[in-house]
Amino acid sequence: MCGMFRSRKCTILLGFVLFFALIGIALRFYERRVFNVISPPQDTAKRKTRTESLKPVSVCDCDNDCKVDDFVNDLLSDDTPPPPCKPVNNILFLKTHKTGSSTVTNILNRYGDTRDLMFALPISRSLYSFFWPRPFQLRFTQAFGRAPNILCNHARYNKVPMNWLFPKTTTRYITLLREPTDHFESVFNFFHLDKRLFRPKNKVLPLQAFLQNASFYLKQVKNITGLLTLTKNPTLFELGLDTKYHEDLDIVRNYIRFLQHEFDIVMLMEHFDESLILLKRRFCWKIEDILYFKLNERLQKHKQKIPSLVKDQIRHWNSGDVLLYDAFNRTLWEMIKEEGPAFFEDLSLFRRELKNIKTKCLREGNFLTKPYSGRFVQGYAVRPDVSEELNDTCHKMITNEIPYLDYHRDKLVKLYQTIDRSVYRPFSM
Repeated sequence: MCGMFRSRKCTILLGFVLFFALIGIALRFYERRVFNVISPPQDTAKRKTRTESLKPVSVCDCDNDCKVDDFVNDLLSDDTPPPPCKPVNNILFLKTHKTGSSTVTNILNRYGDTRDLMFALPISRSLYSFFWPRPFQLRFTQAFGRAPNILCNHARYNKVPMNWLFPKTTTRYITLLREPTDHFESVFNFFHLDKRLFRPKNKVLPLQAFLQNASFYLKQVKNITGLLTLTKNPTLFELGLDTKYHEDLDIVRNYIRFLQHEFDIVMLMEHFDESLILLKRRFCWKIEDILYFKLNERLQKHKQKIPSLVKDQIRHWNSGDVLLYDAFNRTLWEMIKEEGPAFFEDLSLFRRELKNIKTKCLREGNFLTKPYSGRFVQGYAVRPDVSEELNDTCHKMITNEIPYLDYHRDKLVKLYQTIDRSVYRPFSM
């Protein structure tokens, strides 16, 4: 047939023939797959036939045609690997007091720093929070023309301005909770709340004395401000629910449902490693991005063993926080279950890497640091023989949020000096 035409016309014609042949093969194969999927099996033999028919099949005898058919089967295969994920760079971390949140802030500081991301910073250099415990407002942030990527210093949750500055469509919202009895003991004793309220008599534990007559002591205070806002359901308060609503458990439950919609991941201090692995997998991060040393941890001598009776009193007084913690405890483990067995392989690898980085970075011994609040906490010292490759990483892993804030501010000043000053303006809604 090609003899009747010139060589180029023959080639074009053969190309059309091959194209329509491929279309026919693909349609026949697709027809079989659809028919087998929608047709219910009638008996055991038919079920077996249906299963076998879902496997790639050969519809030809010659080698060349089979190669074409294999190509079509590959196109129709259900085993196509998912596209690679994209790392999450826009994060709002609602930092809570005495939950291990300084460690998470350090992780985010390091992550953002190595990628030159923009941090939301308190408006004044003398401030290390966004006017906490006042609800967050845009005017509390350092003005800059470019939208920030990360917020990770103390701020009280306030949906509207936070959603404006960190849109839910492009930002992941996270926070960290702690078991309510241990949390309340830590908050009460670390911040000496008893000294702000009363002087306990005899040798009664200050925490126990407070819980025996908590409402009375709080009524003696004209204005519950500052750290005294943490004297009842501290986590609910930090997450935005005013104290006046804490007694109404229906309101508390509705607010918890609201928070479940607002936050993408709520981590738990008691399952810190598991929480970080979940974050790593959901955020498409690497193991090295979530390595940590515990920061601002109380010294063992300052930790108080809580009697069973006092634990019951704490849970009763902080019933809202108990509901909150229980709800997000369930949510965390449901999310972990969705990750499958590979989650726990990641967890084992992560814990090995934690031991490895600690050995390579830190000197042995007990060291103290005094970041704020007039109390010493657990500190670290970097090994003098640390490798040049790890030196910067090791030092940044033990850097508290306060010097890190100053570091970010200095970077911002340098950046400001290189840009058009007209874009340097306050945020407004």
